[in-house]
Amino acid sequence: MRPEATGDPRLAAELARLAGHDGRRVAAAVVDLGAAVPIRLAFIGADERTLFEVGSVTKAMTGMLLADAIERAELSLDATAGELLPGLAGSAVSAVTVQQLCTHTSGLPRLPSDLHTAARVALFAFLGHDPYRGITASRVLALAARQRLNHPGRASYSNLGAAVLGQLLAIRAGASFADLLRTRIFAPVGMRSAAVATRQHKAAPGRSASGLPRAPWIQDGYAPAGGVIATVDDMAALAAALLDRAAPGWSSMTPIDGVDTGRPYRRRGMFWIIDPLPSGSVMTWHNGATGGYSAFLALFPETRRAITVLGSVSRPADQKRIALGLAESAAVFRAG
Repeated sequence: MRPEATGDPRLAAELARLAGHDGRRVAAAVVDLGAAVPIRLAFIGADERTLFEVGSVTKAMTGMLLADAIERAELSLDATAGELLPGLAGSAVSAVTVQQLCTHTSGLPRLPSDLHTAARVALFAFLGHDPYRGITASRVLALAARQRLNHPGRASYSNLGAAVLGQLLAIRAGASFADLLRTRIFAPVGMRSAAVATRQHKAAPGRSASGLPRAPWIQDGYAPAGGVIATVDDMAALAAALLDRAAPGWSSMTPIDGVDTGRPYRRRGMFWIIDPLPSGSVMTWHNGATGGYSAFLALFPETRRAITVLGSVSRPADQKRIALGLAESAAVFRAG
């Protein structure tokens, strides 16, 4: 029997209606900075302390680190990987710019093209093994240095590119990626439980899209592409700070001109996806999935509203459907 939805009564009722009966742990937050109660939460089988893997929503946080580093004059969008890490000299990736990395136009593959990575992906597909565990930051950069670029300037989603950028930012700041994210984003925003997952600190096992149990992922060197764990309260705090332009790196949500996104109506910020709505406003968003979790975070800057949905099942389309259903619900955004 599915647990009852708890939390804010109106939000919980809508979450229960939209979530269905698959038994997952799910948590949702609605942020409305113009309401008397600006943040409201609801849960099914979870609470304020439940940690979720947010997957590629992490990339948006890496984008915030980038925007913050630019404001600190540590680098620019035009800087190349080779300028930031001279050890990459002579490789194709050395000429890739920071802007190309944060807009998925670098030409790097989604994952490295090598037999070891192919074997890891196969083990994930057939047995559910974590494909990223144990790959260090230095190994990620070494793998990137061996890749051929495929049509730089053209949109092509790359977890490898996101990981490279995050590790270059960490090197530039003289810190690990986990420490950089903690000190520059999590602490200032008030994301008290958020962290990069480690073997000692991780989410509980989740479930695959077909319902099979999946061990938590430890993404190590790939953490900038998808390694964050957080509570829904953390994600609500992040959304509120971004809407209020109080978060370090909030300018990462600003569209970057002249970027190929693969879709004529779409624009990109620093990893953020920016889509127009029928109303004429925009939705700035990112989703994410790991072996056993999925997440969706959407911000509506014009109305100073946001919605995030986290689930312990690897079905990102479900979390997007729930989030957009909540966004369309008059009951959820009614004043009060």
